[in-house]
Amino acid sequence: MSNNDDKLMHHEYDGIQEYDNPTPGWWHLIFLGSVVFSIFYFTFFEFSSVAWSVHDVWKANQTREFKRIFGQVGNLEGDEGTLLKVMNDPKLMAVAEGIFVGNCAACHSKDGGAGGGMTGVNLTDDHYKNVSVLTDVLNVINKGANNGAMPSWENRLSKNERIIVAAYAASLRGKASPNGKGPEGKLIDPWPNVAVPGGGPSGGSGS
Repeated sequence: MSNNDDKLMHHEYDGIQEYDNPTPGWWHLIFLGSVVFSIFYFTFFEFSSVAWSVHDVWKANQTREFKRIFGQVGNLEGDEGTLLKVMNDPKLMAVAEGIFVGNCAACHSKDGGAGGGMTGVNLTDDHYKNVSVLTDVLNVINKGANNGAMPSWENRLSKNERIIVAAYAASLRGKASPNGKGPEGKLIDPWPNVAVPGGGPSGGSGS
């Protein structure tokens, strides 16, 4: 019997027989690799605290656009009035959110709650370890705290970036992360009121 006959399958349809032609090994490897990749892909994007979504990509693109406008604000100062003004500027806060997620979320989580065993403090409650007044948030970002557990960002971010990310971190207060870490430090007074354009003041916890 010829080699071709050996490859013929035993069933026949309308006088036609098929070759027993198995799927090549490389195809099985690609299929197996796809299955393994899909497991890691699903686990990372569904359960990892550092995974990103289409919304995060959109925000990153938005942040790049707002950074184009960033140069128009000039030299910001780290006083209380400037921080309050930045907290009420949606474009600057969008830039600040991008900076926060890119640099701070690894310790404080994306929502600032520091849940899931993260090392940072919860920024969404009213308790603070190294902050008594609003400008202290910027001081901690500038100089660090807790013997380096919170690093200094003075040589990592520009002055304007540090100021707007301080305003953003302060704005997280009162947003109560559902999985946030428990209170640490002391309960402090609310931030000063933030003036809302076209309306009255918005005060309380600085949210």
